[in-house]
Amino acid sequence: MIAEVRPRSQWEAVDLGWVLARTRYGALLRTWVLMVWPVWALILIGFREQPVLGLAVIWWLKPLAERVPLLILSREMFGERMSLGQLFRQWPRVWFGGLFHYLIATRLSPSRHVELPVRELEELRGVKLRQRSARIASQCGSHPWLMQLAHLALLHGLALSILLFVLAMIPERFAPNWELLFDHGFGEDGVAIWCVWVWTGLYLLALTLVSPLCVAAGFGLYLNSRTKLEGWDIEIAFRKLAGRMAAAGGGLAPLLIVLSGMGIHDAVAATASAEWEAGREIAEILAKPEFKIYTRTEYRPVAPEKMPEEWHPPDWFHWEGWFPGFSVGLNGVTVAQGLMWLLVALAVGIVLVLLVKWMATWRGTGLRADPRKPAVTTVMGMNVRQDSLPRDILAAVRKLLEAGQFEAGMALLYRGALSWLIHQEHVPIQESDTERDCVNRVRTLDAGGAPYFEDLTRVWSAAAYGSRRAGREEIERLLENWPYHRKRKEAG
Repeated sequence: MIAEVRPRSQWEAVDLGWVLARTRYGALLRTWVLMVWPVWALILIGFREQPVLGLAVIWWLKPLAERVPLLILSREMFGERMSLGQLFRQWPRVWFGGLFHYLIATRLSPSRHVELPVRELEELRGVKLRQRSARIASQCGSHPWLMQLAHLALLHGLALSILLFVLAMIPERFAPNWELLFDHGFGEDGVAIWCVWVWTGLYLLALTLVSPLCVAAGFGLYLNSRTKLEGWDIEIAFRKLAGRMAAAGGGLAPLLIVLSGMGIHDAVAATASAEWEAGREIAEILAKPEFKIYTRTEYRPVAPEKMPEEWHPPDWFHWEGWFPGFSVGLNGVTVAQGLMWLLVALAVGIVLVLLVKWMATWRGTGLRADPRKPAVTTVMGMNVRQDSLPRDILAAVRKLLEAGQFEAGMALLYRGALSWLIHQEHVPIQESDTERDCVNRVRTLDAGGAPYFEDLTRVWSAAAYGSRRAGREEIERLLENWPYHRKRKEAG
């Protein structure tokens, strides 16, 4: 596998999927254009007189198209790349396989993108598929439907942004007559049918750019759920251990395995015997009359329930009165109603985004960690114990940089900063925190060297995830302004 296998937080698992999609984003877009756009073109040609209905059909068939990026991502995760010939051989399976499951049973499921790899990669059906999907989704919490809301906001926001950008570039003398548009509505005598086609094209373009990212995020959550349920990280650790034993001892490894198996067998037998004895004693105690449960039924008069009155919306709820000129619309939906629901959806989306951002920023960052409690020893898989770092961190970093090991040098510098913040400043950094979480905790507590730590995090993230090396001047500035060794002298 091309990524490190370990249990992650849910948002970190989403980031893993996005990083995987970013590495192959060009291939994802090319495959989408070759395998999805021709089907969309046939649908729009068939509904050329009713483009809105054609767009609705495309939206309903979206789960079938989302299988295309999963074909690439699932193999890319294991270091395999599919050729165009292999992709086109999957074309009938993509568009004609599992129609009832994707278009009826799970079309409106909020965890659809997490359940998609279960059916496609594990090839389960029926009851086993439902049980397995429920178990995988249970490990993801509320993140699948939060990801769906983010997907919708990103999709429509991107389409609307492109539309506004294009309109801003149109000279005023060529701009459409908006007053005439809102007076007659869409589709009325062909007045504004071109607007429907423009929005259809923008929506499909935004769908092409956004959908692979949403599929990748669901794939990341799926991988994280399987790691937690099946212990992939433990299995890989044992495989590495077996490889080292085989390389070091040869015939010693089978002997150790046999001896450990004998010890495990004896321990399991002793545990089973103890559990059987304990179960028999518990059953004897519970059979005594003191533990018998007695019940009594009582009847009490209850006042009759008052029937609720029929609810009528207030006068201000009838928004047609707010926009008297917008009473005509498309397929029974007026322009005023469309604007109202659009404003409501935007308001709800903004509130949800702010709420999620607030929770991610302030959760657990209000107090410093208790210095009496043991601090974490690893963060994001990096060892941050003080005894694991060299005495002179800057000298060790310079030595690695001179040897051309830029990523290793930045990793050592970043580990040194984390270790100081955890053990000296008592910043409550957790083992599952990401780089952004660490920056938020340091900034919230106003810990020492917070601006420096933000700059260091930016340089480290660019080197670790984007393979981008900072300039020599910026590296020298980081080394010269290193604030933590001076604090160590003051504290000592």
